[in-house]
Amino acid sequence: MKTSEISKIVGISKRTLQFYDDEGMIKVERSENNYRLYDERTLETLWEIIIYKEMGMKIGEIKQLLEMNENEKKEFYRAYIELIEEKIKKLKSHKKFISLIIEKGLPQMPDKNSEGTYKSRLAELCGKSNDLFIN
Repeated sequence: MKTSEISKIVGISKRTLQFYDDEGMIKVERSENNYRLYDERTLETLWEIIIYKEMGMKIGEIKQLLEMNENEKKEFYRAYIELIEEKIKKLKSHKKFISLIIEKGLPQMPDKNSEGTYKSRLAELCGKSNDLFIN
């Protein structure tokens, strides 16, 4: 199948298909006229790439996964879940902090004679919401 046919089947642009080929993520044959030709195995790889993109993975991570066996992939997935859980934790913390700002306004600015930078002081105080805000 040619690029235009695959593009319609898979639902991604011709340019994206070319990018995946250029990056070595898919293996594409060439016709005598130098057209890209795709086979069933390439369709399977594209399906896998689309799944990984939906998981939020970056191109470098996807390239790695395409080279791994099933056991290695499972380990990668577990590690990826841990990264996601860390991101969720950080986002929940950000949400809580923003909610406090909505409720009480911006935190008090530290005294200019206090130790550390504004940034370090804020990081230190983030867990102590009572110390942060004017009541």
